[in-house]
Amino acid sequence: MKKILYIYVLFIPILFFGQQQTLFTNFINNQYLYNPAYAGVFKGQEYSLNYRQQWAGFSDAPRTAFATGYGTFKKRPNMAVSGIVMNDRLGLLQRTLLYAGYSYHVKLTKKVNLGFGLSVGGSQYNVKIYDAKPYPTDLDDPFLRSNILNANAFDANAGAYLYSNKFFLSISSLQFASSKINWNNSVGKLTPHSYISSGYNITLDKKKKEWVLQPSALVRFNAPSPTQLEGNLKLTYKELVWLAGAYRHKSTASLIIGTCISKQFTIAYSYDYATTALQKYSSGSHEIMLKYSKSAKKRKTVSDTVNDADENEFNTIDNSLKTNLKNKKKDNEEKK
Repeated sequence: MKKILYIYVLFIPILFFGQQQTLFTNFINNQYLYNPAYAGVFKGQEYSLNYRQQWAGFSDAPRTAFATGYGTFKKRPNMAVSGIVMNDRLGLLQRTLLYAGYSYHVKLTKKVNLGFGLSVGGSQYNVKIYDAKPYPTDLDDPFLRSNILNANAFDANAGAYLYSNKFFLSISSLQFASSKINWNNSVGKLTPHSYISSGYNITLDKKKKEWVLQPSALVRFNAPSPTQLEGNLKLTYKELVWLAGAYRHKSTASLIIGTCISKQFTIAYSYDYATTALQKYSSGSHEIMLKYSKSAKKRKTVSDTVNDADENEFNTIDNSLKTNLKNKKKDNEEKK
C-alpha cells in the first residue's frame, strides 16, 4: 500500500496535468504567474486573489487558490519586490507554494523597456493518508495508521520581459533549479517548465482610441510532455470592460470576461470547455480573479520643480497685477 501511495504522489499530477505546474486561463490578466520579471511593469502596487476549480463534476478534482502581489520602490521605480502564495489540492495530495521575488527594469528606448526577474521559494507536499480508501486486504497495513505523508523542495524561477504600450514578449523558466523532492523511502524531482508568450495591441478606432484588440500566444515547454500552444484574442473597451477567447491545443476552448468595478479594483472570470473526451464527464473549469491596483505618485524631476517655481512666480505677478487694476478701477469710480 505504501508503494502505491508513492506512485500516486509522484505520477498522478503528471498524468492529469501533463506537467507539474498548474494551468491558468486568466494568465493574460496576471502575467506574473508565469514570469517574475512582470513585477514592476505597472508602476505602483498590484495585488490579486485568484481561485480555480478544474473539471467541475469530478470528485476530488484539482482546486487551486493563490494570491500574488508586487510593488515598485518610490525612489527606484525601475525596481520591484514581489511574492506569491499558492495552495493546490488534487485528491489526497496537497501542495503549498511560497515565493519571494525581485525584478529590475531598464529603458532600451523612449518607448521600449526590458525587465529581468528572479523568485525563490519552496514547495511543501502533503498526502492525507487517513483519507485513502484501501483494498480490504490492506486494512491492517501499519502504514495506513499514519496521518500525513509530507516532503519539501526548494524552488526558483527566472524570466525576462520586453514591453511597450504596443506589445510584450515574455520568456521565463519555472522550477529551473530541478530540485529533489525527498520522501521517506523515495525521491521525486521538480522538472523545469519554460514559457514563451507574446502579444500586440491593435487600436481599432484611431480617433477616440476606445477599442483595442490584443492577439497573443503562449507556448509551454516541459519535457517529456509535448509542447503545448495556446492562443488568445482579447477585446477591450475604454480600458474598462474586456472580452476574450482562448484555445489550448488539443485541450480546451475558453471564454474570459472582465471589468473595472472602480478605479482600483478589477474582476475577471474565465470558463474552460474541454474539447476532448473529458467533456462527457466534466461540466468545465472555472477561474475567478480580483485585482487591486494603486498607481505610484510620479516623482518630480529637477526641471519639474523649476517649472513649478516659474509658474508660481508668474501666478503671483499675474494676481498682483489683477489686484492693482481692480483697486485702480475702484478708485476711479469713487472719484466720479
